[in-house]
Amino acid sequence: MNKAFRKAGIEEKYFDTGEVKLNYVAGPRNGIPIVFIPAQGATWEEYQLLLPKLAHRFQVFAVSLRGHGNSSWTPSRYTLNILGEDMTTFLREVVGKPAVVGGNSSGGVLAVWLAANAPEHVQAIICEDPPLFRCEWPAIKTLVAYNIFLGWAKMAVAGGGGFPKYFTESIAQLADIGKGVLEIKLPPKAIVEFISTLIALQLAIRPGSAVDLKFLPLPARIAMKGLSQYDGNFSRAFVDGTMGEGFDHATALAKVTQPILFLHATWFMIGERIMGALTDDDVQHVKSLVKGSFKYVRINCGHYIAVEKPDEECKEIMSFIDEYLK
Repeated sequence: MNKAFRKAGIEEKYFDTGEVKLNYVAGPRNGIPIVFIPAQGATWEEYQLLLPKLAHRFQVFAVSLRGHGNSSWTPSRYTLNILGEDMTTFLREVVGKPAVVGGNSSGGVLAVWLAANAPEHVQAIICEDPPLFRCEWPAIKTLVAYNIFLGWAKMAVAGGGGFPKYFTESIAQLADIGKGVLEIKLPPKAIVEFISTLIALQLAIRPGSAVDLKFLPLPARIAMKGLSQYDGNFSRAFVDGTMGEGFDHATALAKVTQPILFLHATWFMIGERIMGALTDDDVQHVKSLVKGSFKYVRINCGHYIAVEKPDEECKEIMSFIDEYLK
């Protein structure tokens, strides 16, 4: 737990839903509850920069979903409907009153699920670059990230080398994806191999622990800690289509009446595929379906907004709540 968390009174806790154990953090009861759901492959630590900035005005929570970090792993039970039931139980039994629910990426899709299916627990939602429509099967193949999810799914294969092998392969994959489009400066091969060795050594000494290489920049540290404690079967459920079984994005959006803050990160096309979560046309489709207030904000950053632009996100959240939840 970092100093900013301790100063803000944010504590790490666990909640048993009756089926799984969820690892989460919670702040003091300083106002309206705001519950954050991290992206696929990330734990509550994705919000470690944002939560202390909000904790003086709101009761903040961030939850690691099943399959992530120190929450329970259930390799054959990952669907948005199951995750939605987990979070409904959390909102009812831990939060205890209607909350603002925010989520990044697939966490933002889950926020929509909750607004549509558990409206009594949701005052408003914050969608942080959610791949609405785009992570449905087979549209998920239109995302450049589809290849990344395939790599994450391989981490669950017995004898496949796990996270250390994925780390080494992902560096080369990143270079291939961005060739001629992104200005990516890759570390020398020797550095990549050295880091991969450190990862494997730490996991051998402390199996199941989060890999934290403190010499890396904070965004890289957060990503590495999350992926080193991640069940690749969660990604497998996205790439084989089982994650979305029984949940249609358009149908759910048409049920949403709560105010929405929609934070849209940078996106562009690489050939016929999207580098990012969704296009401007996708956002307009979302807006056309929902019945509640819709505030759109473009954030000039990558996919993990709370990591890259926590000050800007904090400002937008406070403005949104002041405007729509008086």
